[in-house]
This record gives sequence, C-alpha cells and structure tokens, in this order.
Amino acid sequence: MEGLLLNAERQYDGSAAQLKYLSLPSEPRTNLHLDLNEGFEIRRPKPDSAKGERIDMLLKFIQQNEGANLWTRRLPDDELASGNMLHRLRYDFVCFRGLLRLIACTPYEWKTGWIVQAMRYRDTIYLCEKPTAEKLEAERNETEQQQRFCYYGFKFEQHILTSQPNEKPDTSEPVVIGEEFCSLFDSTLGGSRVLYGAEMDGIVTDTPVDRDRLCVDDLRRQEFVEVKVKRKETTQRQRDNFYRFKTKNWWCQSFLVNVQRLIVGLRDDDGIVREIMEMSLKDIDRDSRQYWSAAVCMNFCAEFLREVANIMHRVDSCRTVYQFEYNSTDSRLVRYRVLDEGHSDAFLPSWYTEYVEGMNAAEDEAQ
Repeated sequence: MEGLLLNAERQYDGSAAQLKYLSLPSEPRTNLHLDLNEGFEIRRPKPDSAKGERIDMLLKFIQQNEGANLWTRRLPDDELASGNMLHRLRYDFVCFRGLLRLIACTPYEWKTGWIVQAMRYRDTIYLCEKPTAEKLEAERNETEQQQRFCYYGFKFEQHILTSQPNEKPDTSEPVVIGEEFCSLFDSTLGGSRVLYGAEMDGIVTDTPVDRDRLCVDDLRRQEFVEVKVKRKETTQRQRDNFYRFKTKNWWCQSFLVNVQRLIVGLRDDDGIVREIMEMSLKDIDRDSRQYWSAAVCMNFCAEFLREVANIMHRVDSCRTVYQFEYNSTDSRLVRYRVLDEGHSDAFLPSWYTEYVEGMNAAEDEAQ
C-alpha cells in the first residue's frame, strides 16, 4: 500500500495531508441528529478538469516513485534476438479500484452497461473506464435532489472524520468534494498482478501519524474503515432490496482494499442521520448470499482480466486502444474492438511514455 493526495484542484501531492481519523459521536449512537443538508449550497464540487483525468494520477504516482520497487527489467518477446533488457512495471495491469468493482459486479448488474478501454504498453495493460452515452446523459440531467443524495455521503464523512484523532468534527466548513486521500494497492487476480488506486476514507487510531513522513509500513499497520450513508429501511422489501442491489458494491469495494469495517449512517427522508451502525465485511457476505455470490463476482473479474491479457498479448503500443463493451441489452456479452491508431481516446499521456522511454535510454547509455 502506498499513499497519495489529490488536493481541491485535483493536483497530485505525495504527502498524507488528507488522511482522516475516525471520530464517532459518543454512544449510544441511536438518537442522533446529523443534518446532511447543511452546507449543500456552499459545497466545493470537483473542478471541470477532473472529467479528463483518466488515470493520470496513477501514472503521476508511478513517475514520482521510481525507487519504490515498482519496476523490474524484462526481456520482451520481440527482442529475444537482440537480448535488450528494458525497464518494465512489475504489474500486468494498472487501473482504479472503481473499475475492478464495476467489472466484478457485472454478473448481477444486468441493466448497467459499461465501457473499459485498454492500452498495452511495455508489458503492462492500463485500464480506464469510459462513460457510456447513458451515463453521460444521466449526469447532464441530474436533478438537485440527486445531487443532494450524492452530497449526503461527503457530508456524513465530515461529521465523523477529522484531521486529528479524537478531535470534534467541524461541520461548518464547506465540503470540498475534489479532495481525496488515495492509496495504491497491489493484488493478484486470476494470476495477474494488478496495481490499483483507491480512495480511502479514514483510519482508526488514537495516535496521530506523521503525515509528511508516512511510509508504506505505517500505512499497512493502520486499520482503515469505509464510510457509508443510506436511508433507514422501514419495510422488509426495502431491506431485501438493500441486500440485493447495494451490498455487492460495498463488499467488492471494501474487499479489494482489505477493509473489514464499514461505518454506516442511517438517515431519514429529510437527510438527517438518526443512527450510526457498523457492518463487517463478513456479515455483509453472509447476509447477502441469497441475492449474490462474492465468489461469482471476483471470479468474473479475474476471468475478464485473463481474457483481456490473452487478447492483447502481442500488443506493445502507446497509441493503440482496445475498447471492451458490456451491453446489458445485447445478450449480456462483453465485446471488444480496436480503435484507429492514435485515436483521441488514447489515454497514456506523452509525459508518461517519454518518462518510461527515458529510463531505458539512460540504462542504455550506462551500459
């Protein structure tokens, strides 16, 4: 696990300035009045530039952490004759956790299509989600009520996450939606080693960490929690729908970063959190089994990665994009096509590929 920060302007910062601490109200937490509507009018949304980020922040981290054991030297198939050993990432895939969650939930998300674009460059496949036409249309037509529901999650975080341990939350400040503490994880899925970034909500500790000198081992020792907010169910049908449609996303999201505890705010129809409860990853899995299977989700994700790796085995280009599409109305199959060379959707920026080639050029000069 590694850490990086995106500030309010969505700029990369290698420190842990946005790392938050869990600071819950005193028990019992069953008669609360946390107003999630507060500050909605003065919130600071993500800047428009965020829409074009693609996976730039992950690439910036890789560039800024050349000495973090991310690289190895391999002999690619097309250079067996020459024997040239070039720098390669240690990972078969690079992406964001949200993309893995999206893929993993596909077996049960029959009505939700998606587009994943892939580029294989120097032995590593970079994956990036592209919004579907339906998703873009939904964003353009988003109502104020829908925006408010989205805001509720960020506001609830402000109520229970603080900058210092055991600090009283300050909910008078505007919610800055663009700020994130993002960690980098590596895992093996379906035989593929994957490096992925994930926004992390907060840690559980009474001891402040050194934000400027936070190392990998320090992060790995911390207990992270996931923070959620949901409407409190009042009928059995609502409870069934929660476990049928919502918990698989929560489980996949937490499982991929080994978070075992979820802190959940239960709100009413007026946006007031009346109660805070905890849910464990194990309990979510157990209580949801009649609706979905964790094994089915992760096996589907692993199989997708294997198939992409097989399809792109011979590709090595910073200009070629393979586009994988899942259309829920088209026999529920994943199809792919190759975009034209140099298509505008090519998402590996020149500053990154020049950095990789520069490393290899420097190695050649040293030999």
